[in-house]
Amino acid sequence: MNYVSFSSLNVNNLTIEGLFSLNKSTIEIAKPVTTEIGPIAAAALSHVEQAHSELGANMNQSQKSALTGDIQELDKQRDADLREIFNVNKTYLKSSDAAKKAASSTLQLFLTPYKGAAKQPINIETGTLSEMIGKYKASAELKAAAATLGIDGLFTSLETKNNALNEIYLSRNAEYADRSDAATDAKPTAISAYMKFCTAIEQAHHYTPSETLTAVFNKMDELRKKYHALEGKKVENVSGDAAGNN
Repeated sequence: MNYVSFSSLNVNNLTIEGLFSLNKSTIEIAKPVTTEIGPIAAAALSHVEQAHSELGANMNQSQKSALTGDIQELDKQRDADLREIFNVNKTYLKSSDAAKKAASSTLQLFLTPYKGAAKQPINIETGTLSEMIGKYKASAELKAAAATLGIDGLFTSLETKNNALNEIYLSRNAEYADRSDAATDAKPTAISAYMKFCTAIEQAHHYTPSETLTAVFNKMDELRKKYHALEGKKVENVSGDAAGNN
């Protein structure tokens, strides 16, 4: 009987997310038949489960930050300022006061390109508002128009909140970078556990064959083929699909 090996897969080239997803699907394949794959493979599977749990815990930790709440709150506040600027300006477009109507028309032309800013991703919105505020501050005409309508203070408030949000956002990114080291450190253990389990299944499939082992081997092999195509690519939601299609 020829020794049949698994299809090629360089697990080291998978991202942390990809490795987590691969191990999750592998556990889902083998866990229901633990008692039928032999004691060595079962023991190896328990190591995969432990390494997978540790990797997942570190990944979750790296994605949490106490700063997120502050960012969300500042985002709401700056959006409120921006919305009020638009609303007040719109109100004066049909004003009977010629000076205020003219000021409103001037601001309307300036504000129109930024109408959808609040719907942008947080970091993109920050850049958009920085650009808008920079142009506003550089124009005596725009500042005078805002003062005429009594919304110059809103522009100042918007700038303050936008700058504060950006500082916290950058701090959170730095925090994430530090925390991601923990998940990176856990990756080698998860890789090793997976590879040893694959070896155990290969050997059990060859030396103590059974229908169950053949089924597990084939499902794992199909999984490896799918992940081979994903080496080095970000994986977000492959595990469920991969497990379900094998």
